[in-house]
Amino acid sequence: MSDVYQFKVRVGVILIRDNKILLVRQNNKPFWVFPGGTLEVDEGLEDCAVREIKEEINLNIRIQKVLYLADFLRAPDPKSSDRTPKHTIDVFMLGDYVGGVPMMALDENLNDMAFFTREECLERNIRPELVSKRVLEDWEHGFANVSGLYLGKYMA
Repeated sequence: MSDVYQFKVRVGVILIRDNKILLVRQNNKPFWVFPGGTLEVDEGLEDCAVREIKEEINLNIRIQKVLYLADFLRAPDPKSSDRTPKHTIDVFMLGDYVGGVPMMALDENLNDMAFFTREECLERNIRPELVSKRVLEDWEHGFANVSGLYLGKYMA
């Protein structure tokens, strides 16, 4: 194993408005994700979530609560020059829409964004699957009994 290990915290936002959930596609990937980004130095989790949604989508939100935690692990790729193992702690938070008009920022590597109904989400490839399955289950109950639930580990 390498002496170097990359570790970061990523905050994702579950934002539902008019009974539709916000998803984005990044970097020309063939799947959708919950919007968010990497925690910066001296930044709190809620601050990160609010900042990322403002930067990426131009929306003002407030965080209601932490829904899920998960470990994203990526083993070193022997075919790549970067053989550093990576570990990301994913924190998914439930956000409330406060204001703003949804508009993708051009410098955020976003290819698409949209609000989808639960039924439309079932027809899409949403990553991480570990989280998206749980979101679709808990959404039906308004996330009432979910708070800080650890979902486990997943790999790339």
